Amino acid sequence: MLPSPYSPGALPVYLAGRGTELETIRARLGRTRMLGRSGGPLLAFYGSRGLGKTSLLRAAQREAAAAGYLTVWVTGRDDVALAPDLAKSMADEINRSMGQKAKAILQSLNKIQVEVGVPGAKVGVEAGRIRSIAAIEDSLAAAGRFAREHDHHGLAVFVDEFQEAQLSDRRSLLIALQHFDGAPDGRPVAIIAAGLPSLLGAVPEAATFGERTDFIEIGLLGDVAVAEALRLPAQDLGVSWSDDAILAAIESAGGYPHRVQLIGDAAWEAGRPEAGDVIGVAQVRLGAERAEQRMAGVFRSRMAKINPEQRRVVMTRAELGDGPVARAALAGRLRITSEALSRPRKELIDRGLIEPAGRGLLRFTIPGFAGFLRGDPDED
Repeated sequence: MLPSPYSPGALPVYLAGRGTELETIRARLGRTRMLGRSGGPLLAFYGSRGLGKTSLLRAAQREAAAAGYLTVWVTGRDDVALAPDLAKSMADEINRSMGQKAKAILQSLNKIQVEVGVPGAKVGVEAGRIRSIAAIEDSLAAAGRFAREHDHHGLAVFVDEFQEAQLSDRRSLLIALQHFDGAPDGRPVAIIAAGLPSLLGAVPEAATFGERTDFIEIGLLGDVAVAEALRLPAQDLGVSWSDDAILAAIESAGGYPHRVQLIGDAAWEAGRPEAGDVIGVAQVRLGAERAEQRMAGVFRSRMAKINPEQRRVVMTRAELGDGPVARAALAGRLRITSEALSRPRKELIDRGLIEPAGRGLLRFTIPGFAGFLRGDPDED
């Protein structure tokens, strides 16, 4: 059997259905390349878990690095300051990409106590000393200028789980971008972020001008994108999918990227194909069953993280069917007022379990969640 080209929980071989988002990132980075200036306000992608936000950022980072940008990756955490990780990532990447040339940046970064390891020089990063807004701003600006001066277009910073970053870190990054955007000298730095729907509140909470952020919602995949996500990786290995198998997979996946990868991986395992083989409906059905078993673990994990009030709302929402449900209908079923529903509704949206589906309507973010809740005895 050939190795599976599908990767549930990891960066897929082919990132289907995100061409528009990647083009938006390219355009933002293009400003630093063409003008040698800031990439502008924060560009932030948001959506529930499993929709491929991290994969989008990783694909964009890989593409940016190949195109000649110095790139760094950090993940927001509420229990750990972001600044030390950011400083270390910049130092590591500068050292990896430029080696001996990196000695020149030591003087620029001296005031913020960052040491970049290079051959023949002291190795280490005292990033824990970076605390102030000015220090973060100076480190980003220095790294961006250094990259520009050494055969790179600029600095591209990718921040995953931005909503989880500590308030001071969110504020520092936003203020840095604000200052870069109006700076008379070149600050070739762009910051691309991703997070849950709560990102929409976490950004302006950190700085009022955070409302200038370009927010872009990441949604479910269309049928064509699902077909491409399954067919193209297999095609590279000489394996094809029948049309009926693709249609069955599209119906089962419901446009949810993580489920697409689960189905593809499980169907591949069921069919154990070699070059020249065709994955058929029988393999997809087996794959879909296995995917459902793995998705059940995802659903239970999410239910375990919510409080009793939120659980009651979620379970009642599931009783009302799979499609969009009117907020008034949900409140009526719960025997509470629409106003009383506001707080748990917002909390569940922030957690990425439900989302607005039009004026006054709510739906689950993951296809199959409602059916799982109605049929799983552990959630009674």
